[in-house]
Amino acid sequence: MAHIALAVFRILGFLILILLLIFLIFFALVFFYPISYSLLFSVNDPEGSSEILHLDPETDIYGEAKIRWLLGMVQVDALYDGKGHVQIKILGSRIMHWLSGFFKKDKGEPEKKPGKSESLSFEEKVEKILQRIEKIWNRLEYSIDVMYTDYGCRARETIIRRIVPPFMTLLPREWGLTGVVGLGDPARSAKVFSLQGFLYPYIAGHVAVGTEYELYRYDLKGAARGSVRICSFVHASMRILLDRDVRHVLKMVLRGPGPSHIKGMKKRKDKINHKAA
Repeated sequence: MAHIALAVFRILGFLILILLLIFLIFFALVFFYPISYSLLFSVNDPEGSSEILHLDPETDIYGEAKIRWLLGMVQVDALYDGKGHVQIKILGSRIMHWLSGFFKKDKGEPEKKPGKSESLSFEEKVEKILQRIEKIWNRLEYSIDVMYTDYGCRARETIIRRIVPPFMTLLPREWGLTGVVGLGDPARSAKVFSLQGFLYPYIAGHVAVGTEYELYRYDLKGAARGSVRICSFVHASMRILLDRDVRHVLKMVLRGPGPSHIKGMKKRKDKINHKAA
């Protein structure tokens, strides 16, 4: 009997260990596997024109963006070729398709639940909207006041210091821009070269744009590719939320302005209106 119980416990322990390993592998993939993206755009204007606005957005402009994650199990494709297309796939199955401003779902639209329409007069609706705007404005003004306190300034510095490095990883590791640009006048067109010379330390090897001196021309092609990891943003967010000043600011902002603070804001508004008058 003891041998049977021991064997059962061993099997259960082995299954728990397998589930734990699967969870750890999934966790590592989600947080450490990079999200790769690629961008491509082109403006087709080989001849140029004497008119500054001569391009047709439906035929002369093309752009696409692709996002891949988890070995291609999650895919997001966006395309503009005169019409906008956005498509999201998970495990090869399309879950959403957007075309020219209308959402199309493969599994049908959810049924709309009938709601009760409020029978309010026009004046009551306007008054209700104005009250909401006043509440939003008071909360916004209060949040700005909180951010200018001593702990608010320290929280701002912490947020900027922690959030900038993850966003720097969003920059593409490979990118390029080629083509010809004309601004309809030799003096203005020459500034294209001046701008490239000024930015040369940052764009060297990436940008090769010529100039058309007599016509307006926007014949360009560009591409970019990069990747980002979720773990960098999660780490930065945790460092921010664990900061004491940031937590204090969030607590004050979520609590909202008290009656005394609202009275102080009204007094300040009255002083400003009195000075303006």
